[in-house]
Amino acid sequence: MMWAAVTSEWTKLRRPTLFFSTFIGLAVAASLFVILLFSQASADGGIVSLHQLAKPNGLVIGVARASMLLGVVAFGIAASQVASEYSLGTLRQLLVRQPRRAVLLAGKMLAVISFLVLALCFAAVMALIVAVVAAQSRHVPTSAWFTGTGLGDLFRELGDLTLAVIGYSVLGMAVGQVVRSAVSAVIVGFAWLIAVENIITRIVPSTQQWLPGASILAVASGGSEGVSYGHGLILGAIYLVVAIVAAATVLLRSDVTA
Repeated sequence: MMWAAVTSEWTKLRRPTLFFSTFIGLAVAASLFVILLFSQASADGGIVSLHQLAKPNGLVIGVARASMLLGVVAFGIAASQVASEYSLGTLRQLLVRQPRRAVLLAGKMLAVISFLVLALCFAAVMALIVAVVAAQSRHVPTSAWFTGTGLGDLFRELGDLTLAVIGYSVLGMAVGQVVRSAVSAVIVGFAWLIAVENIITRIVPSTQQWLPGASILAVASGGSEGVSYGHGLILGAIYLVVAIVAAATVLLRSDVTA
């Protein structure tokens, strides 16, 4: 039953308009971050110095800097996939085929998460290829990138980004389930992650370590100023559990009439 719910959602996710726009869009966004990073780098510093880019973790600096953008996009796609079932009136038909609502929700979540993780992996591979080309154009040595330390940093960063994308996806699906409007869910999520949290932390800096977006971003970047990696991981997990429970409660107790 669970597998049927997952494959059902993947049927929708495989639509060319959604599939290619998501995979190519994330790849282009991540690659642009890498290009901008290398183009603005200088021997004296800037956003990052050429010396820093030549270090073992230089291969993942650009991808790590794009973590916020990748997360916001993942949030928007996840929210729209759940909320659109209400706005398009397709949830009722899905429940006819799968009346166990918890199973349906779990299947949708697993499908959307796997879809976005695959899109992230594709974007990361494209960005890493662009990083190698950009390094050659700026005469940045890349030998340290492919040492044991460099590859360890690479896989560690990709693992952190995967956890962050899962977090953003679950939050997006929860918001979409509660709001029930694809447009409203995306607007609410983008406004909170991009604007509201920044305003709150500027007014009361101590709140940064308790906000969901800041916690997940700390996981994506391996820790940030004001939020450690461990704290972000624990608090982010708590937020995700609350989000899943809230989404399940809304779906199980709400009437679906259209």
